Amino acid sequence: MSDSEISISRRNKLINQVVFVNGFPGCGKTMLSPIIATFERVEIMQYPFLIEQICELNSIDALDKDVAESMIKMNADLLLYNVMMGRQTNCRPRDLSSIFRHKPITHIKRMLAQGDEKILDIINLKNPILHLTSHMQLGSSKLLFSALKDNLSFFEVVRHPLYMIIQMEKNFEMFSGSRNQHITFEYNKKEYPYFARGWEKKFDGANTFEKAIYSLDAYYSILFSENYHDSVKIIPFEIFVKSPELFITMISNKLNSAFNKNVRKEMLNQKVPRKLLSDGPALDIYKRCGWVPPKTSNESSELDIRRKYISVNVSKDALSCLDKISVLYEERFLPGFL
Repeated sequence: MSDSEISISRRNKLINQVVFVNGFPGCGKTMLSPIIATFERVEIMQYPFLIEQICELNSIDALDKDVAESMIKMNADLLLYNVMMGRQTNCRPRDLSSIFRHKPITHIKRMLAQGDEKILDIINLKNPILHLTSHMQLGSSKLLFSALKDNLSFFEVVRHPLYMIIQMEKNFEMFSGSRNQHITFEYNKKEYPYFARGWEKKFDGANTFEKAIYSLDAYYSILFSENYHDSVKIIPFEIFVKSPELFITMISNKLNSAFNKNVRKEMLNQKVPRKLLSDGPALDIYKRCGWVPPKTSNESSELDIRRKYISVNVSKDALSCLDKISVLYEERFLPGFL
């Protein structure tokens, strides 16, 4: 860029800390986020759709880096500003991001109190931690750290592929409808989700189960190659829900926020620690996303049940791809676990 050209910048900031809980659909991030929300100073979980869209545009080279970074900063500040004022508050009781799942009296008081310029003093006094739950942004972690610097803590929840494919398959109905808020692009007069960039032909020939497998393959290639920012903290779901202590200590240290009785209480609500991986809370939203209670008391048998269900819906090539990802995941994150 020459001296006569401009670049987009954002030097001012409101946030002091922001935590991202990220992962592939079905990985368990909405199990971890409510636990993190109970640490001192951590705000209610929010879904940062606009920040996701910025990252998605950047990932397909549709947005300049200076623009992306500045917009991430502005929108992170705006999310913190609004939540501290009680603006755009979610009061739907059953939603995972509802105020009724996170200090409801506090949020109601915010809605009734003075806002605007008063909020800056409150932020400086309370030093809140902005808490964002995002989808499939591991590949954008370098961009996020470049924008938010040391203010960012990024926790990537990973999970065995056989526990995620069913939910991702259900998501393709959403991806093709008007509710979709993820970036799409047009190529050869067809429209594709942003994560299909580079494998459009394979996408065209795949059913929804196969699309789920190939999208996970593309996403986990980033995980396995470690092509992400070196400050990202990886949290394997299987290890966390059975032996959470080391991870809880790591989170506490990273956020500089003490482990307290509220964290312990929310861990119990999330059935952490648990005996079986699939033995989570039976929430309606989890059921809609494909969750079913465990049918056996053996982890390997539970995986076999899921593989059998998927195998009758996909081609040999897709099943081989899924088996490859599963083996790589087990070797990397679950040696001796199953």
